[in-house]
Amino acid sequence: MLRLDVGTLGFTAAMTSMVSGLVFAAYGMARHHGHRWTGFSASALCYGLGLLLIIHLDTLPPVLAIVCGNLMLALAAVALHACCAHLSEQRLRPGFYAAFIAAYMAGVLYFLYGNDSIGGRIAVVSLARVPLFLHAALMVRRRRRRGEPGIGMVLAEVTLMGWAGFLAGRALIVTMAGPIREFVTMEGYLAFYYVTAGLGYVLMLIALMLIDTDRLAALLGKEVSRQSEALETQIARQIQAQDSLRRSEADLRAILDNMPDIFYRTDRDGRLLMVSRSVESLLGYKVDEVLGRDAAFYHGFVDSRSNLVAALEAAGGSVIDYELQLQHKDGRTLWASTSSRFYYDADGQRVGTEGVVRLIEERKRTELFIRENQALIQAMLDASSDAIMLFRPDGTLLAVNEVMAARFGRRAAELTGSCLWDMFPPEVAKARQETVSGVVETGQAVHFLDRRGELYLDNSIYPVPGADGIPDKVAVYSRDITAQTLAEARVTTYLANLERSNAELEQFAYVASHDLREPLRMISSYLSLLERRYGPSLEGDGLEFLAFARDGARRMDNLVLDLLEFSRIERKGSPIIAMEAEPALRQALRHLSPAIAESASAVAVASGGESPWVMGDPDQITRLFQNLIGNAVKYRAADRPPRISVSWRRDGAEWEFTVTDNGIGIEPQYFERIFRIFQRLHTPDRYEGTGIGLAICKKIVERHGGRIWVDSVPGEGSAFHFTLPAAS
Repeated sequence: MLRLDVGTLGFTAAMTSMVSGLVFAAYGMARHHGHRWTGFSASALCYGLGLLLIIHLDTLPPVLAIVCGNLMLALAAVALHACCAHLSEQRLRPGFYAAFIAAYMAGVLYFLYGNDSIGGRIAVVSLARVPLFLHAALMVRRRRRRGEPGIGMVLAEVTLMGWAGFLAGRALIVTMAGPIREFVTMEGYLAFYYVTAGLGYVLMLIALMLIDTDRLAALLGKEVSRQSEALETQIARQIQAQDSLRRSEADLRAILDNMPDIFYRTDRDGRLLMVSRSVESLLGYKVDEVLGRDAAFYHGFVDSRSNLVAALEAAGGSVIDYELQLQHKDGRTLWASTSSRFYYDADGQRVGTEGVVRLIEERKRTELFIRENQALIQAMLDASSDAIMLFRPDGTLLAVNEVMAARFGRRAAELTGSCLWDMFPPEVAKARQETVSGVVETGQAVHFLDRRGELYLDNSIYPVPGADGIPDKVAVYSRDITAQTLAEARVTTYLANLERSNAELEQFAYVASHDLREPLRMISSYLSLLERRYGPSLEGDGLEFLAFARDGARRMDNLVLDLLEFSRIERKGSPIIAMEAEPALRQALRHLSPAIAESASAVAVASGGESPWVMGDPDQITRLFQNLIGNAVKYRAADRPPRISVSWRRDGAEWEFTVTDNGIGIEPQYFERIFRIFQRLHTPDRYEGTGIGLAICKKIVERHGGRIWVDSVPGEGSAFHFTLPAAS
């Protein structure tokens, strides 16, 4: 019976497998790193390495020899199965292989640590690989039947099935033979398995070479067939393309000849090879006149053509809307725009330029018009003393005048296009953005006062609609009102001081007039006493002097009384209320009835229409009418009976009253003077009075927020007008 050393048999099988793996790898490298060759190489190398670890059980730790050796055998089986799946164009999930390796190693570990049995381990590792090899043989058979016959596929299938059979027989014999005590020698079928085990990879190597040869032959046949068909198709397409090219050239020529712009093509030296017929209408040249000539001849100046080429080179070989000037046949210079590019041959060498030229005379005129308008608008903006700017809600400045730019320490041209919000502190910029957003969203202008340091600014923000009528910009007008604000503050201070001074003066006038009456009464008393005691002894001059003194004291007392009344207008006036004016007028007429009757004056009061209601102090309004009508009675003409009329009319929020007479009249130069205190136009011996009556009228009217004035013709009469606020 065959009886050999395990080390010798295992080493032989391992070396055979590893040599096969190296051959697999070398052949795979020659086949441009084919994946299946790499997989078969890995399987053979893992199998050989696993056998080497197992046969060194006596010299290596059991974990390394048995566990790692069997793990390598499991990986070899998995790699072989995966290569067969790839060969059969099938794909299995990695979980399948992971489950196999886990089950395989579980059996090995059980018979190593759980139940230490050499025969058990041999049976487990043999039986575990049987279904894997049978499944691999089944995949190869399916592939062969689906259309890939050949001796290589048959050999691979037979090898896998034979290998599975050997493994199954090995497991059966080990099980029947009873426990193996020492892994030293083997005999019979087990020895035969190790003799033939290394030949499995040799047979798979031969099968794979045969499969590769068959596939290469089939591939070459298909490629020859495909190339023949492709050549026939290419010839047919080339013939069709030539026909299409001829038609396309005709169509292109028709398009070029009818396009409004000029299409051109030059060679490397700038000579015109092609030009559209529109050159005749745009530049005045016939096509035959320009073909073959240097394109520089119709450029507007000497360096224009070379500048275009330089621009093309700088822009990477193409330009769009490049502006230049061209020469018309009649000598005119015309503005044009070209979109041009370099074109190249099959080797990538530049062979010329081509492009389209369009006249842009109208555009240049429009641009000039826009620039002039922009300059005019900028001049108008700069002429304003207000700071003005126009910008989008995102802060992009569209227009700024120099006044606004000066606030930022810049020039207007520098600010245009920049972001307004970048020029403010973050918190100020955020507040301004919110205000502008509100103006754009609501379409309502905003006005506010702003203080920036020592500056007082009056700002207005207006929405500016776009082409669709929806606001998309805002205009800001900012006026520096620092001087005005400071002036108003000074005026407020002056007015306060003036009011205080007037109050002090009124208080002084009241006190002075009140205190002056006491000595006047004493003077009058002693004058009366002198007249009673010494009157009989006085003669003509003495009596006259005494009368003068008594009359002066009386007039002085009247003057003090009027001054006292004048000072009481502001200090002692009653509250201003809504009142009817006509009853106050009637009360004044009753007070004046003796004087009216004595002078035989006729007083006419307006009747009918709306009765005037005003905001006034009833006592002072009565005094106002009494003073004006009393003056009309006093200053009557001697040659005609007095005629006095009182009328009124509504004028917006005011009532205008007029007191007219036919008296002596007033010279125009005295129209302002008569309303001043103590101003008289006549001597006391002709017309009595203190010269304070009209001043009282003026003060009463001004206290009520009205105006008073006079129209008069000397010798014919006067008309005194005054206004009072209308009561609502």
